[in-house]
Amino acid sequence: MIARRRFLGLIAATALALPLLAQAGQGGGAAPERLHFLATADSGSGNAHQMAVGQRMGEAHRREPVDLVIMAGDNIYPSGNLALVESTFRRPYRSLLQAGVPFHAVLGNHDIRTANGDPQVAYAPFGMEGRWYTLRRGPVQFFLLDTNGNARWQHQRPWLAKALAASTAPWKVVVGHHPIHSAGLYGDDPAAIARLAPLFRRYGVQLYINGHDHNYERTRPIDGTTYLTVGNGGAHLRPVLPNRNSARALSTYGFAELSATPDRLRIEAWDSRGRRIDQADLLRPH
Repeated sequence: MIARRRFLGLIAATALALPLLAQAGQGGGAAPERLHFLATADSGSGNAHQMAVGQRMGEAHRREPVDLVIMAGDNIYPSGNLALVESTFRRPYRSLLQAGVPFHAVLGNHDIRTANGDPQVAYAPFGMEGRWYTLRRGPVQFFLLDTNGNARWQHQRPWLAKALAASTAPWKVVVGHHPIHSAGLYGDDPAAIARLAPLFRRYGVQLYINGHDHNYERTRPIDGTTYLTVGNGGAHLRPVLPNRNSARALSTYGFAELSATPDRLRIEAWDSRGRRIDQADLLRPH
């Protein structure tokens, strides 16, 4: 009888522990072997375009549950003032927020116009653990950066190098507001290339997600890294002229949908009418 009670107690303890193990380090209940997430940027306009994109993002979640949303900056126009958070965040993404989907943001150049962005960093629904931070979810580790002109690179770059070196994630995804390689208005950024591309090569970063250029673009892999611009989340669009690095580039409102397993990272892009505008698979070598 005593042995039986101990056996039943062990089963009960294991049953209680399993949900905690499933949640640890995953977020949104994501299974360790797969992550499904959305990415948007330059979104916080509060206009009809952002509302349409938000509705399509909600539909993507209903079609296949989303584990998290990445926001690559300019979260609140024109100056990052949280007084506008209802129209620029809560309302456009209401269905995702009500479903409990977590958001994780970085600061854009418009966001730091109010108190250097500190109120946004402190705003819990933006999911920012600091001006720069890392996040491991399933097979993906995100490294979310402050790429603004006043960013403290003397601290941030050594932190990034150390965090990348320590990562065992199959997929390393860096997020920043400003483009590094781009066919949009701002083009390639030689300073950002010099600062970050060597780290990307050394530590095997496969994807960089950014905004700032108000268009969609996916580059061909450049020294192993694909550069994904998703600055088409709601702010006024700008022209984009595809160049030799562009795999797909167009000026239309929309967002990116990404699905990761240990061996494959699928990128799909959708416009604000729900039409697929891009699809590509990144594969990890065995």
